[in-house]
Amino acid sequence: MADGRGDGFPHDHAALDRVERLFWRELWETAAPDAIEERGIQLETFGPIQASIVADLPDLQMMNLILGADEPGAVEVGHLDEAVEWVESFDVDYYVPLTPGARGALSAEDWLNRSGFERASRWIKFVRGATPPELPQPPGVEVYEVERDEGEGMATIAAQGLGLPPWAGTFFFDLPGREGWRCYVAVVDGVGQACGAMLMHEGIAELGVAATLESARGRGCQTALLRRRILDAVEAGCHTLFVEAGERTPDSPATSYRNIVRAGFRAAYLRPNWQPPRE
Repeated sequence: MADGRGDGFPHDHAALDRVERLFWRELWETAAPDAIEERGIQLETFGPIQASIVADLPDLQMMNLILGADEPGAVEVGHLDEAVEWVESFDVDYYVPLTPGARGALSAEDWLNRSGFERASRWIKFVRGATPPELPQPPGVEVYEVERDEGEGMATIAAQGLGLPPWAGTFFFDLPGREGWRCYVAVVDGVGQACGAMLMHEGIAELGVAATLESARGRGCQTALLRRRILDAVEAGCHTLFVEAGERTPDSPATSYRNIVRAGFRAAYLRPNWQPPRE
């Protein structure tokens, strides 16, 4: 992956990024109104850029993002400048991801360099075609799909398993049954212990919200959830599936990497995150 582009699997960077922006927008739009006001959950668009923040999670860069900075014209028309100014007004740490090969990536990188931004961690985009996975069902794990108005259990697992405060479950509570979304819980020993979700849009499925409670880690829950979501995406007629994970480093081995690759995903490209200079 020296060139950041992976092993040649056919994929459309721009299409994946559009689905990713929709994925995050839907999370913000499903948040409960009282949480939006009390926790400072906000999302704004600036031309092709989508900026979102959670004021009550100021140190969690994953939840404070500027997406689309590498879209054509985002720099030249001033949209990136506007988005950064808006996010900066909330005093949160945030990331600006750039997709290698995107039409506006070089302009955005130049702007970020000139503005004193620094490279931070990188995320890996994994992509696969819509074929059944060569994964056996892990023994002792049962996966069921969460129905509309039954999202409380999944929301609790997601918040706890992702290391978020309990109130952050509001992002996931109303996802089940929402158009394009499929949500799942994995049961071990008769108790829901892990969850995963999937957004399907225009033939592309993004897999996310993967969380497992400490008591069930190492039991195969995420393997079972990957298997079920892939099968359901294939049945629904999707042609491309993708998921994102943190880059493996000596300090962060990214356990999920192994499960993702076993499920037939290929590392398509490394996606650098940029962050403002730290004082």
